Amino acid sequence: MSGAVKVIPDDESQRENCTTSSEPVSFVEKSDSSYSSCVPQPVPPKLPVNKLYGIRGIIGICLLLFSAYIGSIFFLAPLLPLAILSPVVFRYFSDFLLTSWLMLAEFVILKILGCRIRHFGDRVIPSTTTKPHSCLFLINHRTQLDWFFVWGLGDPIQRMKIILKDSLAKVPGAGWAMQCGSFIFLRRRIATDQQRLQKIVEYLLKVKQSCQLLIFPEGTNLSSTSLERSDSYAKQNNLPCVRYTLHPRSTGFLHLVKLIGLDHLTEVYDVTVAYPDILPSPEINLIYGHIPHEVHYLVRRFYLSDLLDITSDNQKLDEETNDKLSKWLQNRWLEKENILKEYYDNPIGKRSFQNEITPDSLVFYVNSSDSIMFTYLGLFNTGFWFLSMVSLVYLICTTFYIQIYFITIQLLFTYFTYYTNGVNIWATKWISNSVKGEYNEISDTTFNATTVNNSHDIKHDDVDSNANNVFMHSVQYEGVDQNRKAT
Repeated sequence: MSGAVKVIPDDESQRENCTTSSEPVSFVEKSDSSYSSCVPQPVPPKLPVNKLYGIRGIIGICLLLFSAYIGSIFFLAPLLPLAILSPVVFRYFSDFLLTSWLMLAEFVILKILGCRIRHFGDRVIPSTTTKPHSCLFLINHRTQLDWFFVWGLGDPIQRMKIILKDSLAKVPGAGWAMQCGSFIFLRRRIATDQQRLQKIVEYLLKVKQSCQLLIFPEGTNLSSTSLERSDSYAKQNNLPCVRYTLHPRSTGFLHLVKLIGLDHLTEVYDVTVAYPDILPSPEINLIYGHIPHEVHYLVRRFYLSDLLDITSDNQKLDEETNDKLSKWLQNRWLEKENILKEYYDNPIGKRSFQNEITPDSLVFYVNSSDSIMFTYLGLFNTGFWFLSMVSLVYLICTTFYIQIYFITIQLLFTYFTYYTNGVNIWATKWISNSVKGEYNEISDTTFNATTVNNSHDIKHDDVDSNANNVFMHSVQYEGVDQNRKAT
Protein backbone atom coordinates (compact mmCIF):
# COMPACT_ATOMS: atom_id res chain seq x y z
CA MET A 1 0.00 0.00 0.00
CA SER A 2 1.35 3.32 -0.99
CA GLY A 3 1.97 5.84 1.74
CA ALA A 4 2.89 8.71 -0.54
CA VAL A 5 1.21 12.04 0.01
CA LYS A 6 -0.02 13.88 -3.03
CA VAL A 7 1.45 17.37 -2.63
CA ILE A 8 -0.83 20.32 -3.27
CA PRO A 9 0.42 21.91 -6.51
CA ASP A 10 1.52 25.53 -6.55
CA ASP A 11 0.69 26.03 -10.22
CA GLU A 12 -2.91 25.69 -11.29
CA SER A 13 -1.76 24.07 -14.52
CA GLN A 14 -0.42 21.16 -12.46
CA ARG A 15 -3.78 20.59 -10.84
CA GLU A 16 -5.82 17.57 -11.94
CA ASN A 17 -8.54 18.35 -14.41
CA CYS A 18 -11.83 18.20 -12.51
CA THR A 19 -13.89 17.71 -15.63
CA THR A 20 -12.03 14.74 -17.05
CA SER A 21 -14.04 11.56 -16.71
CA SER A 22 -12.34 8.27 -16.00
CA GLU A 23 -13.43 4.69 -15.68
CA PRO A 24 -14.55 4.16 -12.08
CA VAL A 25 -13.43 1.44 -9.78
CA SER A 26 -16.65 -0.35 -8.82
CA PHE A 27 -17.94 -3.48 -7.21
CA VAL A 28 -19.16 -4.68 -10.60
CA GLU A 29 -17.32 -5.84 -13.65
CA LYS A 30 -15.98 -3.25 -16.05
CA SER A 31 -18.36 -1.97 -18.66
CA ASP A 32 -18.14 0.26 -21.67
CA SER A 33 -20.45 2.82 -20.11
CA SER A 34 -19.07 6.28 -19.54
CA TYR A 35 -19.46 7.89 -16.15
CA SER A 36 -19.90 11.46 -15.06
CA SER A 37 -16.88 13.11 -13.50
CA CYS A 38 -18.91 13.69 -10.32
CA VAL A 39 -19.69 10.04 -9.59
CA PRO A 40 -18.41 9.03 -6.13
CA GLN A 41 -16.12 6.03 -6.05
CA PRO A 42 -16.50 3.13 -5.71
CA VAL A 43 -19.76 2.79 -7.62
CA PRO A 44 -22.13 0.43 -5.76
CA PRO A 45 -23.75 -2.29 -7.87
CA LYS A 46 -27.46 -2.85 -8.32
CA LEU A 47 -28.01 -5.94 -6.23
CA PRO A 48 -31.16 -8.06 -6.01
CA VAL A 49 -33.08 -8.18 -2.74
CA ASN A 50 -31.63 -10.74 -0.33
CA LYS A 51 -34.63 -11.77 1.76
CA LEU A 52 -32.65 -13.68 4.38
CA TYR A 53 -30.25 -10.83 5.08
CA GLY A 54 -33.13 -8.38 4.77
CA ILE A 55 -34.87 -10.14 7.66
CA ARG A 56 -31.64 -10.03 9.65
CA GLY A 57 -31.35 -6.32 8.91
CA ILE A 58 -34.90 -5.64 10.08
CA ILE A 59 -34.39 -7.69 13.26
CA GLY A 60 -31.12 -5.94 14.04
CA ILE A 61 -32.53 -2.45 13.52
CA CYS A 62 -35.67 -3.19 15.56
CA LEU A 63 -33.64 -4.73 18.38
CA LEU A 64 -31.35 -1.71 18.63
CA LEU A 65 -34.17 0.83 18.50
CA PHE A 66 -36.37 -1.03 20.98
CA SER A 67 -33.55 -1.70 23.45
CA ALA A 68 -32.57 1.98 23.32
CA TYR A 69 -36.22 2.93 23.83
CA ILE A 70 -36.62 0.70 26.89
CA GLY A 71 -33.16 1.47 28.26
CA SER A 72 -33.54 5.24 28.07
CA ILE A 73 -36.89 5.14 29.90
CA PHE A 74 -36.08 2.63 32.64
CA PHE A 75 -32.29 2.91 33.06
CA LEU A 76 -31.24 6.43 32.04
CA ALA A 77 -34.27 8.48 33.09
CA PRO A 78 -33.91 7.61 36.83
CA LEU A 79 -30.40 9.11 36.67
CA LEU A 80 -31.57 12.56 35.52
CA PRO A 81 -31.80 14.07 39.04
CA LEU A 82 -28.09 13.28 39.45
CA ALA A 83 -27.33 15.73 36.64
CA ILE A 84 -28.31 18.43 39.15
CA LEU A 85 -27.18 16.84 42.41
CA SER A 86 -23.92 15.23 41.27
CA PRO A 87 -22.92 15.75 37.63
CA VAL A 88 -19.85 13.55 38.01
CA VAL A 89 -21.90 10.59 39.23
CA PHE A 90 -24.53 11.22 36.54
CA ARG A 91 -21.88 11.23 33.83
CA TYR A 92 -20.23 8.06 35.16
CA PHE A 93 -23.38 5.94 35.30
CA SER A 94 -24.82 7.37 32.07
CA ASP A 95 -21.63 6.50 30.21
CA PHE A 96 -21.59 3.07 31.85
CA LEU A 97 -25.13 2.30 30.66
CA LEU A 98 -24.52 3.74 27.21
CA THR A 99 -21.38 1.63 26.84
CA SER A 100 -23.42 -1.42 27.82
CA TRP A 101 -25.95 -0.60 25.09
CA LEU A 102 -23.16 -0.07 22.54
CA MET A 103 -21.83 -3.51 23.47
CA LEU A 104 -25.27 -4.81 22.52
CA ALA A 105 -24.94 -2.86 19.26
CA GLU A 106 -21.64 -4.66 18.67
CA PHE A 107 -23.47 -7.98 19.13
CA VAL A 108 -26.10 -6.88 16.60
CA ILE A 109 -23.47 -5.84 14.05
CA LEU A 110 -21.36 -8.98 14.29
CA LYS A 111 -23.90 -11.70 15.02
CA ILE A 112 -27.28 -10.57 13.73
CA LEU A 113 -26.22 -8.50 10.73
CA GLY A 114 -23.29 -10.84 10.14
CA CYS A 115 -20.85 -7.99 9.49
CA ARG A 116 -17.30 -8.40 10.74
CA ILE A 117 -15.41 -5.24 11.67
CA ARG A 118 -11.68 -5.37 11.00
CA HIS A 119 -9.20 -3.03 12.66
CA PHE A 120 -5.93 -2.10 10.93
CA GLY A 121 -3.07 0.14 11.99
CA ASP A 122 -2.74 1.59 15.48
CA ARG A 123 -4.61 0.87 18.66
CA VAL A 124 -6.65 3.53 20.42
CA ILE A 125 -5.23 4.56 23.78
CA PRO A 126 -8.03 4.43 26.38
CA SER A 127 -8.73 7.33 28.72
CA THR A 128 -8.94 6.20 32.33
CA THR A 129 -9.86 7.92 35.57
CA THR A 130 -6.23 7.78 36.68
CA LYS A 131 -4.82 8.96 33.33
CA PRO A 132 -7.52 11.01 31.59
CA HIS A 133 -6.70 12.41 28.19
CA SER A 134 -8.56 13.89 25.24
CA CYS A 135 -8.40 12.98 21.58
CA LEU A 136 -10.11 13.55 18.24
CA PHE A 137 -11.09 10.90 15.69
CA LEU A 138 -11.14 12.22 12.13
CA ILE A 139 -12.93 9.88 9.73
CA ASN A 140 -13.95 10.02 6.08
CA HIS A 141 -17.71 9.91 5.47
CA ARG A 142 -18.45 7.43 2.66
CA THR A 143 -21.96 6.46 3.83
CA GLN A 144 -24.50 7.54 6.43
CA LEU A 145 -23.66 4.42 8.48
CA ASP A 146 -19.91 4.92 8.98
CA TRP A 147 -20.49 6.02 12.57
CA PHE A 148 -22.72 3.00 13.28
CA PHE A 149 -20.28 0.31 12.16
CA VAL A 150 -17.39 1.93 14.03
CA TRP A 151 -18.93 0.66 17.29
CA GLY A 152 -17.90 -2.81 16.15
CA LEU A 153 -14.31 -1.87 16.98
CA GLY A 154 -15.22 -2.27 20.64
CA ASP A 155 -13.73 -0.50 23.63
CA PRO A 156 -12.51 2.31 23.87
CA ILE A 157 -14.20 3.46 20.64
CA GLN A 158 -17.55 2.87 22.34
CA ARG A 159 -16.71 5.51 24.94
CA MET A 160 -16.28 8.39 22.52
CA LYS A 161 -18.86 11.04 21.65
CA ILE A 162 -19.99 11.54 18.07
CA ILE A 163 -21.00 14.78 16.37
CA LEU A 164 -24.23 14.08 14.48
CA LYS A 165 -27.05 15.94 12.77
CA ASP A 166 -29.80 17.25 15.02
CA SER A 167 -32.59 15.11 13.54
CA LEU A 168 -31.06 11.99 15.14
CA ALA A 169 -31.60 13.48 18.61
CA LYS A 170 -35.34 13.34 18.00
CA VAL A 171 -35.45 9.58 17.39
CA PRO A 172 -37.40 8.09 20.34
CA GLY A 173 -35.17 5.88 22.43
CA ALA A 174 -31.90 6.03 20.52
CA GLY A 175 -31.94 9.83 20.34
CA TRP A 176 -32.78 10.10 24.04
CA ALA A 177 -29.96 7.70 24.93
CA MET A 178 -27.43 9.65 22.86
CA GLN A 179 -28.60 12.88 24.51
CA CYS A 180 -27.90 11.35 27.92
CA GLY A 181 -24.55 10.22 26.55
CA SER A 182 -23.58 13.84 25.73
CA PHE A 183 -23.39 13.28 22.00
CA ILE A 184 -23.29 16.57 20.09
CA PHE A 185 -26.10 17.35 17.66
CA LEU A 186 -25.69 20.14 15.12
CA ARG A 187 -28.66 22.05 13.72
CA ARG A 188 -26.78 23.79 10.89
CA ARG A 189 -27.41 27.11 12.56
CA ILE A 190 -24.00 28.61 12.97
CA ALA A 191 -24.13 30.47 16.27
CA THR A 192 -26.25 27.73 17.87
CA ASP A 193 -23.85 24.98 16.77
CA GLN A 194 -20.80 26.85 18.02
CA GLN A 195 -22.41 27.37 21.39
CA ARG A 196 -23.46 23.70 21.62
CA LEU A 197 -19.94 22.55 20.83
CA GLN A 198 -18.44 24.81 23.43
CA LYS A 199 -20.93 23.93 26.16
CA ILE A 200 -20.58 20.17 25.80
CA VAL A 201 -16.79 20.18 25.38
CA GLU A 202 -16.45 22.32 28.51
CA TYR A 203 -18.92 20.08 30.34
CA LEU A 204 -16.99 16.91 29.49
CA LEU A 205 -13.67 18.46 30.46
CA LYS A 206 -15.03 19.65 33.78
CA VAL A 207 -16.80 16.41 34.66
CA LYS A 208 -14.48 13.80 33.16
CA GLN A 209 -11.24 15.77 32.68
CA SER A 210 -11.23 14.28 29.18
CA CYS A 211 -13.07 14.52 25.89
CA GLN A 212 -13.03 12.00 23.03
CA LEU A 213 -14.89 13.17 19.93
CA LEU A 214 -15.49 11.56 16.54
CA ILE A 215 -15.93 14.11 13.77
CA PHE A 216 -16.35 14.03 10.01
CA PRO A 217 -14.16 16.86 8.63
CA GLU A 218 -15.84 16.46 5.24
CA GLY A 219 -19.08 17.63 6.85
CA THR A 220 -21.36 15.30 4.89
CA ASN A 221 -21.32 11.88 3.29
CA LEU A 222 -19.91 11.27 -0.19
CA SER A 223 -22.55 11.73 -2.90
CA SER A 224 -22.82 13.25 -6.37
CA THR A 225 -24.13 16.50 -4.93
CA SER A 226 -21.47 16.82 -2.24
CA LEU A 227 -18.79 15.84 -4.76
CA GLU A 228 -19.83 18.70 -7.04
CA ARG A 229 -19.42 21.11 -4.15
CA SER A 230 -16.07 19.54 -3.30
CA ASP A 231 -14.92 20.03 -6.90
CA SER A 232 -15.98 23.66 -6.78
CA TYR A 233 -14.04 24.10 -3.55
CA ALA A 234 -11.01 22.40 -5.12
CA LYS A 235 -11.04 24.74 -8.11
CA GLN A 236 -11.31 27.80 -5.90
CA ASN A 237 -8.42 26.68 -3.70
CA ASN A 238 -6.17 25.17 -6.37
CA LEU A 239 -6.53 21.63 -5.04
CA PRO A 240 -6.65 18.33 -6.91
CA CYS A 241 -10.07 16.81 -7.46
CA VAL A 242 -10.94 13.68 -5.50
CA ARG A 243 -13.45 10.88 -6.01
CA TYR A 244 -13.13 8.57 -2.98
CA THR A 245 -13.34 11.36 -0.40
CA LEU A 246 -14.38 14.99 -0.09
CA HIS A 247 -11.99 17.81 0.65
CA PRO A 248 -12.05 18.42 4.42
CA ARG A 249 -12.81 21.80 5.96
CA SER A 250 -10.24 22.55 8.61
CA THR A 251 -11.97 25.32 10.56
CA GLY A 252 -14.24 23.02 12.55
CA PHE A 253 -11.24 20.83 13.38
CA LEU A 254 -9.24 23.87 14.52
CA HIS A 255 -12.20 25.11 16.55
CA LEU A 256 -12.39 21.80 18.44
CA VAL A 257 -8.63 21.78 19.02
CA LYS A 258 -8.98 25.21 20.56
CA LEU A 259 -12.01 24.30 22.67
CA ILE A 260 -10.34 21.19 24.10
CA GLY A 261 -7.03 22.99 24.54
CA LEU A 262 -3.45 21.93 23.98
CA ASP A 263 -3.13 21.11 27.67
CA HIS A 264 -5.84 18.43 27.32
CA LEU A 265 -5.66 17.21 23.72
CA THR A 266 -2.99 14.54 23.35
CA GLU A 267 -3.77 12.47 20.22
CA VAL A 268 -5.46 12.89 16.87
CA TYR A 269 -6.56 9.71 15.09
CA ASP A 270 -6.84 9.61 11.31
CA VAL A 271 -9.44 6.91 10.58
CA THR A 272 -10.15 5.58 7.09
CA VAL A 273 -13.29 3.49 6.53
CA ALA A 274 -13.65 1.19 3.52
CA TYR A 275 -16.23 -1.37 2.40
CA PRO A 276 -14.58 -4.33 0.66
CA ASP A 277 -17.71 -5.92 -0.85
CA ILE A 278 -21.10 -4.22 -0.37
CA LEU A 279 -21.66 -0.51 0.11
CA PRO A 280 -24.58 0.11 2.54
CA SER A 281 -25.78 3.26 0.85
CA PRO A 282 -28.48 4.46 1.21
CA GLU A 283 -29.35 3.16 4.67
CA ILE A 284 -32.59 1.58 3.45
CA ASN A 285 -30.41 -1.04 1.76
CA LEU A 286 -30.04 -2.79 5.12
CA ILE A 287 -33.64 -3.99 5.01
CA TYR A 288 -33.11 -5.13 1.42
CA GLY A 289 -30.34 -7.40 2.67
CA HIS A 290 -27.49 -5.35 1.23
CA ILE A 291 -25.34 -5.70 4.33
CA PRO A 292 -21.55 -5.64 4.02
CA HIS A 293 -19.85 -8.84 5.12
CA GLU A 294 -16.93 -6.79 6.41
CA VAL A 295 -16.09 -3.16 7.15
CA HIS A 296 -12.45 -2.14 7.37
CA TYR A 297 -11.11 0.68 9.54
CA LEU A 298 -7.53 1.90 9.16
CA VAL A 299 -6.51 3.83 12.29
CA ARG A 300 -3.41 5.99 12.44
CA ARG A 301 -2.44 7.68 15.69
CA PHE A 302 -0.70 11.08 15.75
CA TYR A 303 0.47 12.84 18.89
CA LEU A 304 -0.39 16.51 18.84
CA SER A 305 2.91 17.39 20.47
CA ASP A 306 4.72 15.85 17.48
CA LEU A 307 2.49 17.58 14.94
CA LEU A 308 3.05 21.02 16.43
CA ASP A 309 6.43 20.48 18.08
CA ILE A 310 4.89 21.56 21.38
CA THR A 311 7.02 22.03 24.48
CA SER A 312 5.98 23.00 27.98
CA ASP A 313 7.02 26.57 27.20
CA ASN A 314 5.20 26.69 23.87
CA GLN A 315 1.62 25.57 24.44
CA LYS A 316 -0.37 28.00 22.37
CA LEU A 317 -2.50 28.20 19.27
CA ASP A 318 -1.67 30.98 16.85
CA GLU A 319 -1.71 31.55 13.11
CA GLU A 320 1.38 29.41 12.61
CA THR A 321 0.03 26.38 14.48
CA ASN A 322 -3.39 26.75 12.85
CA ASP A 323 -1.79 26.82 9.42
CA LYS A 324 0.30 23.78 10.29
CA LEU A 325 -2.75 21.81 11.43
CA SER A 326 -4.73 22.86 8.35
CA LYS A 327 -2.00 21.65 6.00
CA TRP A 328 -1.64 18.45 7.99
CA LEU A 329 -5.37 17.73 7.67
CA GLN A 330 -5.39 18.47 3.94
CA ASN A 331 -2.40 16.19 3.34
CA ARG A 332 -3.97 13.41 5.40
CA TRP A 333 -7.05 13.51 3.17
CA LEU A 334 -5.03 13.57 -0.04
CA GLU A 335 -3.13 10.56 1.24
CA LYS A 336 -6.44 8.96 2.24
CA GLU A 337 -7.66 9.43 -1.35
CA ASN A 338 -4.60 7.58 -2.68
CA ILE A 339 -4.97 4.81 -0.10
CA LEU A 340 -8.64 4.25 -0.96
CA LYS A 341 -7.98 4.31 -4.70
CA GLU A 342 -5.33 1.64 -4.32
CA TYR A 343 -7.61 -0.31 -1.96
CA TYR A 344 -10.51 -0.42 -4.43
CA ASP A 345 -8.22 -1.17 -7.37
CA ASN A 346 -7.90 -4.64 -5.86
CA PRO A 347 -10.61 -7.22 -6.64
CA ILE A 348 -13.17 -8.25 -4.03
CA GLY A 349 -11.54 -10.73 -1.67
CA LYS A 350 -8.17 -9.01 -1.98
CA ARG A 351 -9.14 -5.66 -0.52
CA SER A 352 -7.37 -5.02 2.75
CA PHE A 353 -5.12 -2.62 4.61
CA GLN A 354 -1.81 -3.51 6.20
CA ASN A 355 -1.11 -4.40 9.82
CA GLU A 356 -4.40 -5.92 10.99
CA ILE A 357 -4.88 -6.06 14.76
CA THR A 358 -7.58 -7.62 16.93
CA PRO A 359 -10.27 -5.11 17.97
CA ASP A 360 -10.27 -4.25 21.68
CA SER A 361 -13.67 -5.82 22.21
CA LEU A 362 -15.20 -6.58 25.59
CA VAL A 363 -17.94 -8.63 23.94
CA PHE A 364 -16.06 -11.01 21.64
CA TYR A 365 -12.65 -12.54 21.13
CA VAL A 366 -11.12 -14.24 18.11
CA ASN A 367 -10.03 -17.84 18.73
CA SER A 368 -7.22 -19.76 17.04
CA SER A 369 -9.45 -20.71 14.09
CA ASP A 370 -10.32 -17.03 13.46
CA SER A 371 -13.88 -17.48 14.74
CA ILE A 372 -15.61 -14.80 16.79
CA MET A 373 -16.58 -16.08 20.24
CA PHE A 374 -18.45 -14.53 23.18
CA THR A 375 -16.54 -13.36 26.23
CA TYR A 376 -18.20 -13.97 29.60
CA LEU A 377 -18.87 -10.25 29.89
CA GLY A 378 -20.33 -10.12 26.39
CA LEU A 379 -22.58 -13.08 27.08
CA PHE A 380 -23.75 -11.56 30.36
CA ASN A 381 -24.37 -8.13 28.82
CA THR A 382 -26.37 -9.54 25.90
CA GLY A 383 -28.42 -11.75 28.21
CA PHE A 384 -29.06 -8.81 30.53
CA TRP A 385 -30.55 -6.71 27.73
CA PHE A 386 -32.75 -9.49 26.37
CA LEU A 387 -34.01 -10.40 29.84
CA SER A 388 -34.59 -6.75 30.73
CA MET A 389 -36.61 -6.07 27.58
CA VAL A 390 -38.86 -9.08 28.13
CA SER A 391 -39.36 -8.33 31.84
CA LEU A 392 -40.04 -4.62 31.36
CA VAL A 393 -42.51 -5.21 28.53
CA TYR A 394 -44.37 -7.61 30.83
CA LEU A 395 -44.46 -5.00 33.61
CA ILE A 396 -45.69 -2.33 31.21
CA CYS A 397 -48.55 -4.56 30.13
CA THR A 398 -49.57 -5.67 33.63
CA THR A 399 -48.75 -2.89 36.12
CA PHE A 400 -50.71 0.37 36.26
CA TYR A 401 -48.00 2.38 38.05
CA ILE A 402 -45.39 1.26 35.54
CA GLN A 403 -47.69 2.40 32.75
CA ILE A 404 -48.00 5.85 34.35
CA TYR A 405 -44.21 6.03 34.73
CA PHE A 406 -43.74 4.83 31.14
CA ILE A 407 -45.95 7.60 29.75
CA THR A 408 -44.56 10.29 32.05
CA ILE A 409 -40.93 9.65 31.13
CA GLN A 410 -41.73 9.77 27.42
CA LEU A 411 -43.35 13.16 27.91
CA LEU A 412 -40.32 14.27 29.93
CA PHE A 413 -37.86 13.27 27.19
CA THR A 414 -40.08 14.96 24.61
CA TYR A 415 -39.95 18.14 26.68
CA PHE A 416 -36.15 17.96 26.98
CA THR A 417 -35.77 17.33 23.25
CA TYR A 418 -37.95 20.15 21.97
CA TYR A 419 -37.81 22.76 24.74
CA THR A 420 -34.32 22.52 26.28
CA ASN A 421 -32.37 21.43 23.16
CA GLY A 422 -31.84 17.99 24.67
CA VAL A 423 -30.65 16.40 27.89
CA ASN A 424 -27.04 16.93 26.79
CA ILE A 425 -27.50 20.73 26.75
CA TRP A 426 -29.74 20.78 29.83
CA ALA A 427 -27.12 18.91 31.86
CA THR A 428 -24.47 21.56 31.15
CA LYS A 429 -26.52 24.17 33.05
CA TRP A 430 -25.85 22.46 36.37
CA ILE A 431 -22.11 22.04 36.10
CA SER A 432 -20.65 25.44 37.01
CA ASN A 433 -21.47 25.26 40.71
CA SER A 434 -20.79 21.55 41.06
CA VAL A 435 -17.32 21.03 39.64
CA LYS A 436 -14.38 23.35 40.00
CA GLY A 437 -12.60 24.49 36.87
CA GLU A 438 -10.82 27.53 35.58
CA TYR A 439 -11.50 28.35 31.97
CA ASN A 440 -10.35 31.11 29.69
CA GLU A 441 -12.98 32.90 27.67
CA ILE A 442 -12.71 32.53 23.92
CA SER A 443 -12.23 36.06 22.67
CA ASP A 444 -10.73 35.52 19.22
CA THR A 445 -13.60 34.62 16.91
CA THR A 446 -11.31 33.88 13.97
CA PHE A 447 -9.91 30.89 15.89
CA ASN A 448 -6.33 32.22 16.13
CA ALA A 449 -6.15 31.73 19.87
CA THR A 450 -3.76 31.48 22.72
CA THR A 451 -3.87 28.69 25.27
CA VAL A 452 -7.31 27.32 26.09
CA ASN A 453 -7.62 25.91 29.57
CA ASN A 454 -11.39 25.72 28.99
CA SER A 455 -13.79 28.63 28.73
CA HIS A 456 -16.95 30.26 29.94
CA ASP A 457 -20.07 30.15 27.78
CA ILE A 458 -20.11 32.59 24.88
CA LYS A 459 -23.15 34.41 23.63
CA HIS A 460 -24.35 34.34 20.07
CA ASP A 461 -23.37 37.99 19.75
CA ASP A 462 -19.73 37.12 20.48
CA VAL A 463 -19.42 35.40 17.13
CA ASP A 464 -18.88 37.83 14.30
CA SER A 465 -20.05 37.29 10.76
CA ASN A 466 -16.57 36.43 9.48
CA ALA A 467 -16.21 33.57 11.93
CA ASN A 468 -19.71 32.43 11.06
CA ASN A 469 -18.91 32.30 7.38
CA VAL A 470 -15.73 30.31 7.97
CA PHE A 471 -17.42 27.89 10.37
CA MET A 472 -20.25 27.44 7.88
CA HIS A 473 -17.89 25.92 5.33
CA SER A 474 -16.30 23.73 7.97
CA VAL A 475 -19.51 21.91 8.82
CA GLN A 476 -21.00 21.98 5.33
CA TYR A 477 -23.80 24.56 5.43
CA GLU A 478 -24.17 24.39 1.69
CA GLY A 479 -27.06 26.07 -0.01
CA VAL A 480 -27.93 28.09 3.09
CA ASP A 481 -28.38 31.84 3.16
CA GLN A 482 -25.35 32.83 5.21
CA ASN A 483 -26.72 36.17 6.38
CA ARG A 484 -30.00 34.59 7.49
CA LYS A 485 -28.24 31.78 9.35
CA ALA A 486 -25.72 34.14 10.94
CA THR A 487 -28.59 36.32 12.15
